[in-house]
Amino acid sequence: MKRNYKKTVKISKTKGNTLLGMNGGCPESPDGKRIVYAFKKSLDEAETSIMICNSDLTDHHEVFKVKCGNHNGPSASFITDSLIVFRDGAMGHPVFRILDIDTGEVKYEIAAKESHCAENGLYPFSITNDLLGFNPGHPEIDKPGIYVLNVLKGTIKCVFESKDIEKLVTDAGYTANEWTASVSHVQLNSKGTSVMMRLSVPECPVFGALGCVDLDTGKTYLIPDKPVHQLWFDDDTYMATRQFCTFEEEHKRIEMETSYIARFSKDGKELEVLGGISNHMDGSPDRQLFSGDRCYPGYATHVYLYKRGDKNPIATYEMPQNEEVVWKKKVHANPAFSRDGKRLYFNRIREDGGCDAVFADISCFA
Repeated sequence: MKRNYKKTVKISKTKGNTLLGMNGGCPESPDGKRIVYAFKKSLDEAETSIMICNSDLTDHHEVFKVKCGNHNGPSASFITDSLIVFRDGAMGHPVFRILDIDTGEVKYEIAAKESHCAENGLYPFSITNDLLGFNPGHPEIDKPGIYVLNVLKGTIKCVFESKDIEKLVTDAGYTANEWTASVSHVQLNSKGTSVMMRLSVPECPVFGALGCVDLDTGKTYLIPDKPVHQLWFDDDTYMATRQFCTFEEEHKRIEMETSYIARFSKDGKELEVLGGISNHMDGSPDRQLFSGDRCYPGYATHVYLYKRGDKNPIATYEMPQNEEVVWKKKVHANPAFSRDGKRLYFNRIREDGGCDAVFADISCFA
């Protein structure tokens, strides 16, 4: 019997709301046997449960409670088959924790801005001036900047200071202000040899800038008016959504119909087209399939699946339009592929205004 690849499956059938993390933040353990997701009774409340289940959707259980908004939820993902990382806002400042889900032991609790995910046991994070002093158990966190935690060895190292982030911007001919070093979307490449980050630059008010530093050589790169929701394509190039902005009188409009997924060099050169309409995006592990959501004002946030190099989707996963849930409550689809590339995970808005973490079986395309 031919599989219905357009069908989506709820990760949990519990009443309430379930959420996945960032785009490209695979919710599966490295061995593919378990899934991490978040549960909220109401999207209007901060209280959130970190949930674990088997990949066959059995044995659902709570492992921790946090407080967070809906945008990326608690950004939960696996580091090893038993360690997960997630954020919590209950303490009044950003904190990420690394938890052993088999023993319940919190291995690390660090006041910092969390990153996108870990790479081979290395977890990057960022520290701003206002967070200095909140980590007395880690005296090595003594200056603002980007740090890397080696989760298994327990070492923490500053790899790029805030003053160097500001110098990266000014050396490229742009202005560094009080927000520039408050980076977001920090990501290591798979080898841990380069780190990228989103930068606030006054000359790039719409999309911001993308910074990168090669940790072995110290060479830096800056892409002004960057492509959005960037991820590493491989160890030397990015994949991201190219968006365009038009100004109608005093109002700016980010164009949905001209957006597309592409691959870029570190210095911003577009190398190839990967897919069509997108905002939040991800690529399959073998980089032959790509997915993007239609997260734009005035449109239902459908999720599209593309074959590499084709702007026409091979599958469309529709959902109802709900501006309040998407923009006021900040629930975004955030597509992410499974470890084997046979599932596409995303957040699906319901007709009643709730949200379900779901996946689609795309094994017929893998």
